[in-house]
Amino acid sequence: MASIKSPWESRFDEFVGSIQESAIIAAPFISRKPVERLVRHLGSRRRSVRLDLLTSLNERSLSEGTVDSDALSWMCERVPGATVRHLRNLHAKAYVADTHTAIITSANLTRGGLSYNYELGFAVTDPQEVAGISNDLREYAGFGVLVPADALAELDDMARRARECKEISDASLSDDAKSDYDIALNNISERLVELRTSAEEFKVDPEASINAKFAAAVVYVLRHNGPMQTTIINEHVQKLMPELCDDNVDRVINGVSFGKKWKHQVRISQLHLRLSGVIIREGKIWRLL
Repeated sequence: MASIKSPWESRFDEFVGSIQESAIIAAPFISRKPVERLVRHLGSRRRSVRLDLLTSLNERSLSEGTVDSDALSWMCERVPGATVRHLRNLHAKAYVADTHTAIITSANLTRGGLSYNYELGFAVTDPQEVAGISNDLREYAGFGVLVPADALAELDDMARRARECKEISDASLSDDAKSDYDIALNNISERLVELRTSAEEFKVDPEASINAKFAAAVVYVLRHNGPMQTTIINEHVQKLMPELCDDNVDRVINGVSFGKKWKHQVRISQLHLRLSGVIIREGKIWRLL
């Protein structure tokens, strides 16, 4: 294990150069220059690699430019094996190459993170530990939203519109301008929800895939927090996947509401997991087998 201090551009270049088959990067903030640096190094390869990038896309990060969606769209077009996933509340900053190197750091994938800020991190090179870190990040990614290049480009257009509305609102201080800005932010938020539930992401029946995500969330919650009641499971699941856990959407049958739709989906997932022998209920408590 070795300490990594700022600036660490050269160490980042070494990291990218060491990627043989796959890499996963988690960074809540991403700017264009480091993405270009990443693509430049990967583009010199004779064979393609799988690159999974996990970040936090939301109306604020996109409109304020803390995540450069245009750069990410550009990256996906130039690196055939690249994917971008949005995970709300992501805070981890980690860079993993194959199973030989994992860098855990305070540094985002930004110019400041690589060059200017006082960052600190460490590199792990034990293959077993690296594989564990990679698996943890991919588990996080499983709760995220796959955002293809065309959707990233669309979100970038929406973010530009939001910035324009913000400038007008700040200059005029009018209620109408403020309303236009709020609408622009809401449009970004709704588009991210659409991506979460779209058939294009899941490639199969959307409801079945959503239920699979709820099942994975239930297992994750029980594995990391121990046995608990359904009400507590619901709280953790909602924090993991807020876009899918909308309290404004009820399950309605023949005009009658049967509670929150997402809570019903959690219950269905618990039932399937119990029938599959993955979890068991003892009284009001659920636990992993």
